Amino acid sequence: KHTVLGANVLDYLLEHPELIPDSWKGKAVFFWGDIYRNSDGGLVVRYLYWFGGRWISDDVYLVSGWFGSGPALVRAS
Repeated sequence: KHTVLGANVLDYLLEHPELIPDSWKGKAVFFWGDIYRNSDGGLVVRYLYWFGGRWISDDVYLVSGWFGSGPALVRAS
């Protein structure tokens, strides 16, 4: 019922960090709308998190474990 948002939204938020809610600090927010294949051939998804006083983007292998503290960003239908 929800549309997952992609890395284009992540990149936009990095360019406009004032739009990122403070409630996201302490969480890794995943952008499942885009899945990439990295240089090792593994599938990864990008995510956004707060670290060292700023917002950072990284990616994680799809074979990694997933936790409740890592929500996905969705658009309500």
